[in-house]
Amino acid sequence: MATRYAPRKLGLDDLVKVLADEHAAMKAGLRRAEAAAKAGDFDGVSRALKELDPVFRQHIADEEATVLGFLIGALGVKGAESEILVFRQHRPIYQLMQKVGELASRSAAELSSSQSELEALFEEHTGSEERLVFPKALRLHAGELTRG
Repeated sequence: MATRYAPRKLGLDDLVKVLADEHAAMKAGLRRAEAAAKAGDFDGVSRALKELDPVFRQHIADEEATVLGFLIGALGVKGAESEILVFRQHRPIYQLMQKVGELASRSAAELSSSQSELEALFEEHTGSEERLVFPKALRLHAGELTRG
């Protein structure tokens, strides 16, 4: 991830909405990549993943700097341990996106396997963020949870 992305200047409530919307957009991009792969359009797979790249990188910058930064500031590292584990999935997801993009030009069998792995990990990750991390951050931000 060569280019550094600065976190967007949004309040936590607005940012969480944007991040949730981006989850849906990124899932749609992964579905486009999957449809292209099934159609044998390996250039289409690469294009779909390249379109996701800047969205995903900005998304990571926002989640880690703003959401996770807020949780660690409020709860400490120990108190935000489960959220840190969720955010540690960013790197493997990004690496899988790159691998799938590379395999699109080489191996249909490996592409299918890696793409399935990417989609499963991404689904697990976004589900954890939407069910656990984002609601916790919003409740804490609203003062509904006790700070550490």
